[in-house]
Amino acid sequence: MTIAVIGYGNGSLRVFAESITDATSVGAGAVLDDIVDGKNENKEEANAPSEFGSLPKALSCTFIVPAGFHISDIPGQYVNEHYPLESANVTYNMTVLPKEKVLTNAEKAAGKTADNGVEYRYNELTSKMYESIQKENYQNLYGENINFTMETFEKKEFDGFPGYLIKTSFTPENAQTIHQMTAIVLSSNKVFTVVFSRAADDDFEEAFIESLESIHVIKLD
Repeated sequence: MTIAVIGYGNGSLRVFAESITDATSVGAGAVLDDIVDGKNENKEEANAPSEFGSLPKALSCTFIVPAGFHISDIPGQYVNEHYPLESANVTYNMTVLPKEKVLTNAEKAAGKTADNGVEYRYNELTSKMYESIQKENYQNLYGENINFTMETFEKKEFDGFPGYLIKTSFTPENAQTIHQMTAIVLSSNKVFTVVFSRAADDDFEEAFIESLESIHVIKLD
């Protein structure tokens, strides 16, 4: 369910990223999934206990969509009112981490546990890991010569929740350079991803920064 509350400054919307199920930001979900699958560049760290389960739990994550952007036909994606003449877009996704299994009395008697067997390591994402996986994702979409560039990769807190702020760019053949700003918010029960994408000639950098700064995480009591 997406709740849009009108009245947050100049026609902007505040969006509650609460139960979006379709991954609309190419690659961001895949990068995190690969960490779960064990594709960690540091084997010693991969064998060490994960601290992910000690993070606080989140109820929801909100952000203000820039004025002039509206929901598209793709779940979790906002496009500019002049799309496709303006290609800028904002996508968001929420990954709900599986809860422990509910065991039957027979399973309990058989000694089975409620642990789902997956140890989440989303908090161990590195610049090298993100660049490698994301570059491969975009090469699969646009071809080899995309000049994928990792501009900045930093850890960032959102209302006390850890996460990342990542800036990248790539240039598909015969197309303009695409600049992306990705925010990833971590909690022990949900992972939120917001991706701001714009072409080199799109004048939305300032609006996207303001939207990024509006990200708010509501803690689950």
